[in-house]
Amino acid sequence: MNPTLVQTLTFVTFMVLVVIPIEGKSKPNTYHQNNVTVVSSPWLKNAVKQRVSGCFGRPRVCSQGEFPARILCCRNRCVNVTSDRNNCGFCAIRCPFNWQCCGGFCRNINLSFLNCGRCGHRCPIGSLCWFGMCGYANEPASDSHQPHETARDKLN
Repeated sequence: MNPTLVQTLTFVTFMVLVVIPIEGKSKPNTYHQNNVTVVSSPWLKNAVKQRVSGCFGRPRVCSQGEFPARILCCRNRCVNVTSDRNNCGFCAIRCPFNWQCCGGFCRNINLSFLNCGRCGHRCPIGSLCWFGMCGYANEPASDSHQPHETARDKLN
């Protein structure tokens, strides 16, 4: 056998077994962007389906079979539209400042006698809701119908 042929085959074998695997990457470059794993290899991009996070395009993920659905997909996240101030009743319906979403409707909890101070808190009959408190600044009920004694009355 020719000595140059043996040297050439030895060199090629050495390159195939040692040098090429060292230079080649064993893993493709991956990085995370918007909760999605992105693969840099062109072959892997076609071979691997990327998973998308959130509920966009899959609104049934949020409702979980409820009818009517209390949780909707708003801006790619599941939101309870019965209590969220920024999505009250439906997506993107925002309650005014200092109002609250009660059962899917915006309510002024500072004045509503059915939702006084918080959702579902009802004031007793005859008591008004002011500043989110039932009966705020009302005169206390007295047992007798006589006028109250004042400091001037006590001096006389």
